[in-house]
Amino acid sequence: MGIPLRLLARGALLLAGSCAPLTYSDQGAVDFETYASVRVSVTSTSFTGGGEYLATELETSSGFETVTLDPAIPVDAVLGVTLNVVFAPMVDGEGSSIDQYEATTNYALTAGSTQVDSGNTTGAGSTATDAAELALDGVVTHYVAPYRL
Repeated sequence: MGIPLRLLARGALLLAGSCAPLTYSDQGAVDFETYASVRVSVTSTSFTGGGEYLATELETSSGFETVTLDPAIPVDAVLGVTLNVVFAPMVDGEGSSIDQYEATTNYALTAGSTQVDSGNTTGAGSTATDAAELALDGVVTHYVAPYRL
C-alpha cells in the first residue's frame, strides 16, 4: 500500500530540522590586531605594477586595516614579495603550441627583524599580467580578513 505522501513530507521536514547548522570560519593567517598596518614591497625583474595591484587587493580583502606602498609611513609589518613571471608555452593534446605564462611568488611578513609569516604561490595565464595577478591573488587569499559564517 505504501506510506502516505503527507507522512513522507513530515518526516523529511523533521529530518531537515534536526541537522546541526554548519559554521565556516577563518581566524586569519596572522593576528590582525597586532599587525593592523602593513607596507607592501613587490620585487620583480620580469613584471611591473605588482605592488600597486597587491596593495589594492589587500586593502579590499585582507584583515589589515591599513595597506601602503610608502616607506615613509610607519607600519606594524612589511610584506615583502618576490614575483617571477616566465613565458612557458605548452603543447596541447593535438600538438598545437599554446602561449602561457607562469608566475611564482615568495612572500614574507616581517615585523622588525622577526619573520611573522611566509609562503609562496603560483599562477598561470595566457598573458604575463594574468599569471602575475593570479599568483598575487594567492597572497591576498592567504591574508583574507577573518570571518565566521
